[in-house]
Amino acid sequence: MSNATASARRRWSTLFAALIVVASVFFVRWIVMTQRPPGAMTVTEAQAMDMTTMQAPEGVQPVAAEPVQERDLAGEESFPGTVIAWNDEEVVSRIPGRVVKMPVYPGDTVRPGQLLAQLEADEFAAQASEANARARAAGLAVTVAEAEVQRLMAARSRAAADAEAADLAIQRASEELEAVSAEIAKSRAEVDATEARLKEADAEREYLAAAAARERELYKRGAASLDEVQLAESKANQARERVAMLQAEVAAKRQSVAQAEAKRNAAAAGLNETKRRAQAAQEAVREAERAVAKARAEVSASKAQRQAQESGAATTRTISGYRELRALGEAVVTERLVSPGTLVQPGQTLLRLKVVKRVRIQFDLPERLAGVVREGTRVRVGDREAAVSSVFGAVDPSTRTFRAEAAVDNSDRSLLPGQFVSVSVQTAPTGKRLAVRHEAIREATDGSHFVWVMVPIEVKGEQHWTCSMHPQVHARKPGDCPICKMPLVRSTLNEGFRAEQRKVTLGPTDGRFTAVQGIKHGDMVIYRGHEQLTPGTPVANVSWGDTGPFELPKGSGSSGHEHGGAQPEERAQPGGEHAGH
Repeated sequence: MSNATASARRRWSTLFAALIVVASVFFVRWIVMTQRPPGAMTVTEAQAMDMTTMQAPEGVQPVAAEPVQERDLAGEESFPGTVIAWNDEEVVSRIPGRVVKMPVYPGDTVRPGQLLAQLEADEFAAQASEANARARAAGLAVTVAEAEVQRLMAARSRAAADAEAADLAIQRASEELEAVSAEIAKSRAEVDATEARLKEADAEREYLAAAAARERELYKRGAASLDEVQLAESKANQARERVAMLQAEVAAKRQSVAQAEAKRNAAAAGLNETKRRAQAAQEAVREAERAVAKARAEVSASKAQRQAQESGAATTRTISGYRELRALGEAVVTERLVSPGTLVQPGQTLLRLKVVKRVRIQFDLPERLAGVVREGTRVRVGDREAAVSSVFGAVDPSTRTFRAEAAVDNSDRSLLPGQFVSVSVQTAPTGKRLAVRHEAIREATDGSHFVWVMVPIEVKGEQHWTCSMHPQVHARKPGDCPICKMPLVRSTLNEGFRAEQRKVTLGPTDGRFTAVQGIKHGDMVIYRGHEQLTPGTPVANVSWGDTGPFELPKGSGSSGHEHGGAQPEERAQPGGEHAGH
């Protein structure tokens, strides 16, 4: 029984506690719903409330605005850029060896030819010395071979002179033989002519001898006189004497012919001997030419050997020179990877250098400038003026940008490789354009651009009531706000100025002012205080500083002139008189 009684008591205690909790909940809910002050919300209402639909209480928003006007504007836009070293140099070992000297450290500026590191590798120096000695020996061999060529060329010249003399001797012997032959022919012709006269004279002698014999026979007979006999005998004697004279002349001429023939035979023999000598001289010339050609071939071979030895010596000298690593140009040491005493291998990097006396500035531009920015387009990096030196010929499909580069002087080394800089690019020539402050331009969710413009508020319809916490609530008579239960207030914002969006198309910019299309000259464009504006928000143009407005316009319940903000015509002047612009 005792256990059953205890169990029943526990059940009744639990039920009584639950009833107390339920009663407490209903009591608290009754107090919250009936006894809370106007405007207060429950936790559930606060959590369920859509904050994105909340608007600022109806009143006048302080802004800074100025009228749109034409300005001398050069199209200039700023883009982020990266400093790239003019040249990167890695000091790499080409031979194995131990580092014995490294007189530079990161941050040092090196000059062209300055020693950066020295390796201990004496075997390469010994090889260079041996190769130099072989090259000198090959050079001496070339000298000896060239001297032999000169000697053989002199011998060839002498042989050629002998051959030329033999040719002249042949020519003289030939001419002499021709002369003797002509003389023989002439003598033979004279012999023939004299023999013909001798034959005629002998015939005449026989005739006259016969005539003299007839005359003497006739004299003996008394038929002829002694004078006739003597005349006939005298003629016969003269004929005999003529025959004898011609016979002697023929003999003399035959003797001359024989002598001329002997002379011709001697000349022919001399000509043959001269021809043999000339042939021997020509053979000597050919032999000398063969010797010269052989000597010249030996000279060419010696020169090729010398060139090979010199090339080998140059190679070994070059390899030996790899023991000393020197700077190619003026640069800054940015990294040292080894220390003295380290054993390095071919291809191992010892130092890294960068040429920074002149640097490259690389920056990405939107594809809309692809036809505007070209080589030579002026750019500005800080106080440095430069020109685009290269335009990379491709657009990145993921970013829709293309890359350009400008070379900039960096003698003061104030620009460091890898540093980010702002690059101002001239995208259009200077000219008169309607322009607004760059900070007045806003970007819509679809990527288009717009500006806020102050326009006069026009009175429409009769007076109405609204909630200061929920300006979307409007009523034609006083009452409580259906959302927060606060009393409605009279809306008096029926004059003054309100904010209105104007979609614009952007043009050239100089970084401070941007040319726009879509507004007209004199429109009051809001450039500060527009962050929380919605279409139709009442606004007043007031003076602004770096941290906000210097004064606030009066709230609801006042007329447009009592909002605390001067009229745009009074406050906003071209050029902006507001503090902190």
